[in-house]
Amino acid sequence: MLSKLKFLLRYTHRYKWWYTGGFLFLGLTIWTSVTIPEYIQKSIDIISQGETGNREDFYNYVLIILGMALVLILIRTLSRVLIFVPGRLIEKQLKGEMFRKLSFFGKDYYDSNSTGSIISRINNDINGVRMITGFGLLQTGNILFSLSLTPYKMWNLSPALTLYCIAPMIIIFILVRIGMVIMVKNTHRRMDTLQQLSGKTISFLSGNGVIKSYNIHKWAEQEVEKENTSLFNYTLKITWVRSFIIPLLANLEQVLKIVVLFVGGMYVIEGKFTIGQLTEYIAYSALLTHPIMGLGWVLTVFQQGFVGISSIQTIMGRKGQDEDKKHLPVSNQRQLFDKGIHLRDLTYTYHNGEHPELKNISFSIKPGQVVGITGKVGSGKTTLINLLNGYLRPEKGQLYMGDKDVTDLTASDIRSVVKTVTQEVFLFSDTIKNNVIFGSEQAESTNDFTDVIYKSAFADELTRFPKQAETLVGEKGIMLSGGQKQRISLARALYAPCKLLILDDVFSAVDTDTERFLIKQIFENHPSESLVIVSNRTSVLEKTDFTVVLENGEIETIGNHKELLKRSDFYRETWELQK
Repeated sequence: MLSKLKFLLRYTHRYKWWYTGGFLFLGLTIWTSVTIPEYIQKSIDIISQGETGNREDFYNYVLIILGMALVLILIRTLSRVLIFVPGRLIEKQLKGEMFRKLSFFGKDYYDSNSTGSIISRINNDINGVRMITGFGLLQTGNILFSLSLTPYKMWNLSPALTLYCIAPMIIIFILVRIGMVIMVKNTHRRMDTLQQLSGKTISFLSGNGVIKSYNIHKWAEQEVEKENTSLFNYTLKITWVRSFIIPLLANLEQVLKIVVLFVGGMYVIEGKFTIGQLTEYIAYSALLTHPIMGLGWVLTVFQQGFVGISSIQTIMGRKGQDEDKKHLPVSNQRQLFDKGIHLRDLTYTYHNGEHPELKNISFSIKPGQVVGITGKVGSGKTTLINLLNGYLRPEKGQLYMGDKDVTDLTASDIRSVVKTVTQEVFLFSDTIKNNVIFGSEQAESTNDFTDVIYKSAFADELTRFPKQAETLVGEKGIMLSGGQKQRISLARALYAPCKLLILDDVFSAVDTDTERFLIKQIFENHPSESLVIVSNRTSVLEKTDFTVVLENGEIETIGNHKELLKRSDFYRETWELQK
């Protein structure tokens, strides 16, 4: 609990003057609310006097009530604005910080947390924090001011009647507290289930094509229904508790009215109270019930919000792989590749693996070179390029950019030098042009859009689209074929020049003529200072300066096309088959 309060204080402290102003106006709101009944009492007592009453005083009291009501509207509005706005600002700030935090996490985090659960935390859990820092704090202040000023006014009128009113309030509060304990348990379970449901929903929607092709709709529906039913059951249990608590709180005002009318009525008959004082007391009892009713909502908001904070803290408290590192100055970033990249006995084991995926890999990539990487499926090609582009991090002393150990560099520093076009292409639900120029805002220079479209063999197909470059590609590029998506991804890499461009099997989804054209453009125009091409197509590899052949995570051999035909059985068999 203490850590959650510190978490809230860290964010609310930044908007202390907003909250100070909000609580000041809130205090004035409550003071005005408890002052109005005094003038109502005086007005009614004048009315009860009949003709002997002072008309001028009556008119004055009515005008005072009207003026205070107008002031009440203004200061109540200001109190809400000054308290609700920081809640929204904190929500905005938290979402930005969580996104930045998530961008620092490595592969191990995303392997153990589904996309759905992460999205659920960003949306649902942060909404809980917003409710606490907005509505929750407003109602807390409202309750504190009301339960201090209103009982004081009631006590001044009649201590005994005030004690009669407190008794049912205590009983109802105890029952509400018991209900809150049950709600908290089910709220925890509901949030866990909601994260699992979000994860499965996103997974099944992304894999909709597979579900259709294997005709497993029923299984997918049953899996979603299972989580949905659990979510429904926990939500229903929370609703049952609320349906018990809310009527108790809602009818508290009626209970107090009965007590006040009965006991206060006896006081009027006995001459201890005037009609005006009884009316004033009834007004106070109504003012008292609103914060008590609000107490139930506040407890619900804080309980759900604290559950959300626990979930948020699992992200905010986790350390990213680059958090403690400083970015290199831009001038130093430009010099990172001046002496090339050097691998020295590189060995890498995944965080959830038992055996090394790569073992004793040693070679260098110098500026101006074109390097090929090939090998059987599972030989470690993708792992190797993910180490080169900073997605995975090796142990210290195994991978260098010039004289800099990559473990001392941030991912941003590495990717200022290295770009990768992967075989798993991702396109945003935007236009073709925006997908190509994406990420080029920070680039020192850019190539011509038309030129990179031509070099990526997409120019002819672009003219067939009605809106051409402004054509929307759909969710994840669903409107395009695999080959079209690969070529747009290649155009994106060519648009902003870099020092080292890694092409991971980018020819796998294109036909032979397109492949031949792409090879010509890449090798003749050199879109970057150096190239690393991952492929099993010997028509590509025979043009490289040298090619690394991997076998079971180790280097089988290194050499140019002629040398590999003599040294590598895999390379020679592949060449003969493709020839």
